[in-house]
Amino acid sequence: MPAEARAGNLPAEVTRFFGREREVAEVVRALAESRIVTLTGVGGVGKTRLAVRVARDLQPSYPDGVWFVELWPVRAPEMLGDALCAAMGVVRQPGRASIAVAAERLARRRSLVVLDTFEHLVDGCAETVDTLLRAVPGLWVLVTSRRALGLRGETRVLVEPLPVEGRHRGAEPVAVADCFAEGQEADGRAGARVGPAGADEGREGAVALFADRAASLLPGFVPTPEVATLCRRLDGIPLAIELAASRLRTLTVEELVGRVDDRFGLLSAGTPTEAPRHRTLRTAIGWSHELCEPLERLLWARLSVFAGDFDLDAAHAVCADVGTGADLRREDVEGLLRGLADKSIVRRFDADGTVRFEILDTVREYGAAWLRELAQHVPTRRRHRDHYLDLARRFDAGWFGPDQVAWHARIRLELPNLRAALGFSLSNAAERVAGVELAGRLAYFWMACGYAAEGRRHLRRALSMTLVTAPGRARALWVSSWLADFQGDLREANDLATECLAESFSQRDRAAAGWAATCCATNGLHHGYVSESLALYERAERVHADGGDPGAGLASALTGQAYALARLGRWEEALSCLRRQRRLCDSSGDMWMLSSGDWVRSVIELGMGDVLAGDRFARASLRDKRLLHDTLGMAMAVLTLAEAAARLGDMVRAARLLGVGELVEQSFGLRLWMSGPDGVRVRTERRVRTAIGGPGFAAAFGEGRHLDLETAVSYALTGDPGPSRAAR
Repeated sequence: MPAEARAGNLPAEVTRFFGREREVAEVVRALAESRIVTLTGVGGVGKTRLAVRVARDLQPSYPDGVWFVELWPVRAPEMLGDALCAAMGVVRQPGRASIAVAAERLARRRSLVVLDTFEHLVDGCAETVDTLLRAVPGLWVLVTSRRALGLRGETRVLVEPLPVEGRHRGAEPVAVADCFAEGQEADGRAGARVGPAGADEGREGAVALFADRAASLLPGFVPTPEVATLCRRLDGIPLAIELAASRLRTLTVEELVGRVDDRFGLLSAGTPTEAPRHRTLRTAIGWSHELCEPLERLLWARLSVFAGDFDLDAAHAVCADVGTGADLRREDVEGLLRGLADKSIVRRFDADGTVRFEILDTVREYGAAWLRELAQHVPTRRRHRDHYLDLARRFDAGWFGPDQVAWHARIRLELPNLRAALGFSLSNAAERVAGVELAGRLAYFWMACGYAAEGRRHLRRALSMTLVTAPGRARALWVSSWLADFQGDLREANDLATECLAESFSQRDRAAAGWAATCCATNGLHHGYVSESLALYERAERVHADGGDPGAGLASALTGQAYALARLGRWEEALSCLRRQRRLCDSSGDMWMLSSGDWVRSVIELGMGDVLAGDRFARASLRDKRLLHDTLGMAMAVLTLAEAAARLGDMVRAARLLGVGELVEQSFGLRLWMSGPDGVRVRTERRVRTAIGGPGFAAAFGEGRHLDLETAVSYALTGDPGPSRAAR
């Protein structure tokens, strides 16, 4: 078996790490003694950067994964589990709390989870973290927050601003392996401790940070005494220092010091009840805001509606005014973005040849406050939603074609902004019709790209808030039915498909009528109504061919029809149907439905007795499904491969593949028809248990079940059972 790859999702460090040797040692030591450690400190002091550095240093000590969970976008306590599952690539399952799904994924593993920017969730989520720690003995949690969680056993580490001058006494840089040596106690506490020793940290303090960032703009920069004055005036806060250094393109150090002296009184005023740490952060960001030109400030405010990163086209569409007398013209946006990037307000980076931008969350929050002050919050959010609704429309129109892998990558990249657009639309009564359309236009992403559970949540919410006559509702109904079906909610799937049929007739929506017939047919297969399902698939084919959806809709109906014919043992008719399906997919350049046809072909070949051909077609299906991250298709192909392996006599591989199949299903909230009493899984498991016995089956099954997903799918694709008579 291949070794399991090390899991994790830590963000990359793009600049040099400064002046935190003592804190790194302290946090490493704290994690050796406590399973919950919280880094506290003022905003902008570098808590996140310190947490990422510690987590990276400790990766060898957590072989099952180091996971970074960004929590600033999470506004509701009940979404903590969703954020954790998303960070680990685990989709929540219907009928189960997402935090329970996350706990199951982490069980029997040694992992570290970094919960970043937790302060707004402390009141609602602290006990949830405590429950998770109690349920998962091999879990350590590192939190960044402006306040501690208040949990029993929690260790708090205060992250101070960088020193500006003088020497600090602390620990030498620690060898992290010393804190996680062999012979740890059962409760995770390490016996070894790191004692204090002298260390000169002055050279790596605030002045050194300023000099390093300044040198990237002005090679050969040498700090003067005024730099220390500036750093003291900025309280040694790394964020403020980096923003100050970025101004050296246009201002001297002396001018920066003068600007700070002029602005501090006004910017630190705040309200009488405002915490000092909030005033300090507002001062750091507000001072940078004051140094921007008026149009840069306006763009900064409008950029705050983006969640995650964005491209130039999106900035144009969302931030530029339209018409005469515009405050911010389209042709000005690119230059203003460059200006904000030069000032470190916006980060510019290259993503596979495309220039993209992102704005730090603390900077974003400051801009959002100004946007509300300008009374432009709603219209800017609406432009943001309309831009991503247009993207979803183009995705929907272009999906059934040769660019499916590229579309999959594009929508995954834009998913944070699409989620934000859905949240805005479904939280405002006047915007809900657009929200229903947006959720429905992403149908193929939810269905084919591994996001069934999330898509179903959005669609459920959309359907609960809209009138029966709302445009796009019929589409939302059939997509919801499709997703519910493969998550095992057969009653709900049937109800949704039936309602869709009724609405599609009243609205003369032939595409929705065809898809609803397909959903009814698939639902019928679960209950053993194969002949009746065949008739419904044939009806769906006719409707799609006559004014319905002649692309994915027709291909899906033909795929289902071929499978139903195979279930009835009508092999030649099934192959004839698949040939029509293949011609349609080939003519469009489609991969998604073509790979589904390959899976049906594998079922046909196994049914006709050519196990080698069945194995080969299932592998072909899995290879393409993997490219799209189509978890439903992957699960079906893996279980068919397990049946083929068992029939070829490789019982250990068959058992491992059954474990892989369960891994895929449970990781993505799927409950496939194959798990039924007469399904492939039960039939194959019975054969394997008979051949190698219960203990042998359990051992091999566990090997497959506990792989990480990528390694598991790679294993399913390895090996070649030999030549076959069947031609692709």
